[in-house]
Amino acid sequence: MTASDRVTIQSDPATPPGAHDSPPVIWLARVGALIVVLQAYIYLRWIFSDNFANTPEGADPVPTFTLAVIRISEVICVVGMIGFLIWLARRTRADGEFPTIGVFVTAWLLAAWQDAGVNMVRPVFAYNSAFFEMGNWGHYIPGWGAKGAETPQPILYTVADYFLFLPLAVVGIDKMVVAMRKRWPRLNKAGIVAIMFLLFLVLDTAIEQIFQRMGLWTYVRVNHNWSIFTGTLNQFPLYEGIVFGATVSVLSISIYVFRRSDGHLISDAGIDRVNLGRRSRPIVRILALTTVVNAIMLVFNLGFNLVNQHADTQPPSIPSYFHVNMCGMADNPPCPIPK
Repeated sequence: MTASDRVTIQSDPATPPGAHDSPPVIWLARVGALIVVLQAYIYLRWIFSDNFANTPEGADPVPTFTLAVIRISEVICVVGMIGFLIWLARRTRADGEFPTIGVFVTAWLLAAWQDAGVNMVRPVFAYNSAFFEMGNWGHYIPGWGAKGAETPQPILYTVADYFLFLPLAVVGIDKMVVAMRKRWPRLNKAGIVAIMFLLFLVLDTAIEQIFQRMGLWTYVRVNHNWSIFTGTLNQFPLYEGIVFGATVSVLSISIYVFRRSDGHLISDAGIDRVNLGRRSRPIVRILALTTVVNAIMLVFNLGFNLVNQHADTQPPSIPSYFHVNMCGMADNPPCPIPK
């Protein structure tokens, strides 16, 4: 670390002489660093294990249309991510600092390890194993229920979620909010949040249905009282649309949309009290936001797994490229009772 990267905390006038209270951004960044260490541990154990291998698709052939969509989407993911990274580098060079949108998407990428969490207790969701994948890192998340095979995580699609689709969605919503405020000057934050909630509820349900009908993924178990198209591969739990599609999305995007005029986020609280070098400043900001978004994802996963205990409906026939030997699917052994 160079002299310009050293962190110096400016004393608060109310703080006794000789004492230095770290501002919230520093405390959040410390927790964020621990979260990064945890996921590095999870990923490394996965990568150097026998589970780091391609998951066989099984006896059922993947439909040609579905396979074509998967390959095309993966090309779009790769090209789109490269394009965003080039834009990010140019924006950083032009502004002389790492942009806030870069802080936002990088912090969310550092929450991607929780994507597997929906199946932590019992399998309820399955990706098509025809995606480029190397199994699932869920086995190495502390507290994960031992239940055998897991749905493989599509690597390119998962990363693109954060380095392509997320920035596009965030920038698009941000521009929409700016336009709404110009059109309706009296529209307050509560109204904007309500509009975004309804918008994301509809969008999430619609997009999930499109991708499910293309054969990219399916919900293998749902609660029939709170789902649509139950008993088919297109069944969709409305509580997913409410909790993740709307609530988690709105909470996270609100962090960006309601940023300060200088670009600072709620997780940057107190950053003006800290003398940070040009290189260390974005790292501290990313780590601080990493704590916030991981907390949001953790609450979602805990709630979703609680509801999953009441998921009682699954399709009568599940292709092998979906169930990939997961417990309780097709002719596979039943899931063990959690202890």
